[in-house]
Amino acid sequence: MIDDRNHAAALREAFDRGFAEPPRAAGDDRVALLALVAGQEQVAVRVLEAAGLLPARPIVAVPSRRPELLGVAGVRGAVVPIWSAARLLGRADGGPPAWIVLAGAGERVGLAFEAFEGHLLVAPSVLAAAPGGSHVAGALHAGDAVRPILSVPSLLAAITRTRDSEPPR
Repeated sequence: MIDDRNHAAALREAFDRGFAEPPRAAGDDRVALLALVAGQEQVAVRVLEAAGLLPARPIVAVPSRRPELLGVAGVRGAVVPIWSAARLLGRADGGPPAWIVLAGAGERVGLAFEAFEGHLLVAPSVLAAAPGGSHVAGALHAGDAVRPILSVPSLLAAITRTRDSEPPR
């Protein structure tokens, strides 16, 4: 059995020690990315631009003029539109959606990806300016491979801009 007084004292000491240590140097900052697959292309999304990452839910198709809209899914007690990231990027689907990145204020939009390859913490020095292309905010260089970093705000703006410009039915 744990002695509550000793345990509390150890927790208090660890807490105080955290404030006594010097702050990390600015050069130690890492960029957190989600490594994903959109269509058949390896891409990344900045963790700070995502409101969540979930395994794909059953998606119910809804009538739409937009082929990018896969349908709606129940996420955390709400009905959320699910958009194909591959189609928004102008690429063919690479298979059924397996992962959903929640985006937007209040997690009101889901971006579907075919695979989640992992969480990356990279030095800013391995990131480069956008190589060009729609909705690409930068690139991650890993050896000979280049992984585009998608701009979630740009994807959301494209969804909204196109939706608002549609003529009424």
